[in-house]
Amino acid sequence: MENMINLLSEIEEKAKEIMKRANEEKQNLYKKLEEDMKQLDNSIAEDKSKKIHALQTQINNELTEERQALINDCNKQLKQIEFQYEHNHDALVDKVFLSLIQS
Repeated sequence: MENMINLLSEIEEKAKEIMKRANEEKQNLYKKLEEDMKQLDNSIAEDKSKKIHALQTQINNELTEERQALINDCNKQLKQIEFQYEHNHDALVDKVFLSLIQS
């Protein structure tokens, strides 16, 4: 009977030891999971930051190109107006003068 009690006591001690190791392993896995999640969050944040920076650069380049296209278009229109004025100045003056006289 005493052997049986000793055997049961040993089994209980081994079970406690197994449970203790299982809890330690669980804690280690939890810590590893937290570290992995932090690394993943950092990786995602860094990737997102790079993508945002790339998009901002692309938008700035597109805006610069569009602004330059508008400036070029305005300059072209101004040259056309100046050309029209230089070549049709007398006709325009006559037209305005006649319009004022007839009014």
